Amino acid sequence: MTPPPAARQGPGARGGGGVHSGGVPPTSLSPLYLPSLLPIFVAAGALAALSWRGGRPGLAAYNLSLIAWAASLLLSAHPDTRPFGERLLMLGFFVAAGFNHAVAEDQSWRTPAVPGLYVGAAVMTALGALPQGLFLREGGTVAGPYWTPMFGLATWASALPILYLLDRIRLTTDRGERQRLAYLTLSGFLGTVSGGVNVLLTMTGRHDPLGLYGVLLSLALLSYVVTTPKLPKLGHVVEASLRYSAMAALLSTLFMALVLLGLRAGAGGALWSWRALFLGFLILLTAQPALSWARARLAASLFAGRQDVHGLTEALVKSEARAEHSARLAELGTLAAAVAHEVRNPLGVISACATVLERQGADPDTVAELRAQVDRAARFAEELLEVGRPSPLTLRPIGLHDAAEVAASEVRRALGLPLELQVEGAQEVRGDHAQLVRLLSALLENAVLAGAKTARVRLQAEGAQAVLDLEDDGPGVPEALAATLFEPFVSGRSRSSPRPGTGLGLAIARGAAERHRGALTLEGRSEALGGAWFRLRLPFDPEAR
Repeated sequence: MTPPPAARQGPGARGGGGVHSGGVPPTSLSPLYLPSLLPIFVAAGALAALSWRGGRPGLAAYNLSLIAWAASLLLSAHPDTRPFGERLLMLGFFVAAGFNHAVAEDQSWRTPAVPGLYVGAAVMTALGALPQGLFLREGGTVAGPYWTPMFGLATWASALPILYLLDRIRLTTDRGERQRLAYLTLSGFLGTVSGGVNVLLTMTGRHDPLGLYGVLLSLALLSYVVTTPKLPKLGHVVEASLRYSAMAALLSTLFMALVLLGLRAGAGGALWSWRALFLGFLILLTAQPALSWARARLAASLFAGRQDVHGLTEALVKSEARAEHSARLAELGTLAAAVAHEVRNPLGVISACATVLERQGADPDTVAELRAQVDRAARFAEELLEVGRPSPLTLRPIGLHDAAEVAASEVRRALGLPLELQVEGAQEVRGDHAQLVRLLSALLENAVLAGAKTARVRLQAEGAQAVLDLEDDGPGVPEALAATLFEPFVSGRSRSSPRPGTGLGLAIARGAAERHRGALTLEGRSEALGGAWFRLRLPFDPEAR
């Protein structure tokens, strides 16, 4: 195989500025090359420790392999350790294997490529350690006879996870997850290209830190993306974190440059005296509030309409509050299930007693009222039980057009009130027919009891989801109820209503939507009909991944 034209071959080859008397090709070591390796050690070491503690061995292995590769670069760049360091340069293959491992771990990607790449990395490292210099010599500045196939193999191994991530981005419908995968892909691409640039620059006799800068950028992306939990609206969290960190790094760099210039001028070049260092500490300490304000303002001005760090903090606080609220609702659901079981048995006895009273000639109106109240209490107990222990899904193909018609028919029959239903479009999903009809019945029942005479259902597809918009011509949802409408025991019906509400219908409806991996939301007031506007999103197949 023929090495690239830019690479010099053999100890006696002449290139660049000639050959030293000892037969070693001359190299140009940038004064920033070795210092550029230090943050790679620090960042990769910290990320490896955090990943290991967080149960992410693949990510930890990737960062440890980066440390080993950076150590081989450090040893091969120094003249005293060059013969030893050049034999370890093939440790870079473990970087490709580690990134494959990290992506497979993050995406639950079951592939035999990961163990195979680790074995291949071990073989390549062993071959690279041989004294023959099969791949690289003279600290990586001279190509060996098998440099070209080695470089191609490394490129192929590095491209595998990137191609997989690009395919995942194409298939993912969630915006936040797509954005997270895009950042992860960019991190892998930057690391791969930057590693290749470092190799090619070294083979021209230049130990230049340009490639190392790209590796550091890839680590910065990786540290924010992979270690961030997969939460709703994750893309906004990652984006805000990266934006704020970039602003912080930029302003801190500019400020430190001014401080160093001032200290150098004031101290006459004696930057390392204790007085100069103490003065620098005091300057940085007093400037922190101003720097924090400047970072937030700069981020807000450059990215108008986006959250700054304060908005991000508020969002996280609200997220914790919602988590605590969800825990309390779970406890309430358990209690509700227990209460429902205890109530149903006495209701059965009361119903039997009503039948006995009727046979004994009791007042028919009194017996009818007694049965009506028993039915109301029984319905409340059933809804309590559904909130506490919802029924499992029985999935089958369901036309949402037909489900809406069935729900409207049940509401007309149960309430004895008129309702005109208009359905536009048709979509079919895999779902539980009874639960989806009950969901739509709850929405239509609330509309009719609020005074609506007409309801309209619009069906359309958005990506991998079916979207159902339900609007009515009623008075709409009061603003005071909008924020808590889907919470248990929240109802806008009074006791004088033809069918007083229990406050559980919409909570059950939202739970049914979420069990289908969908969402039920109040969109506000209908522009066409003037009443309430609800939107139901359902995946075409809840079991699809």
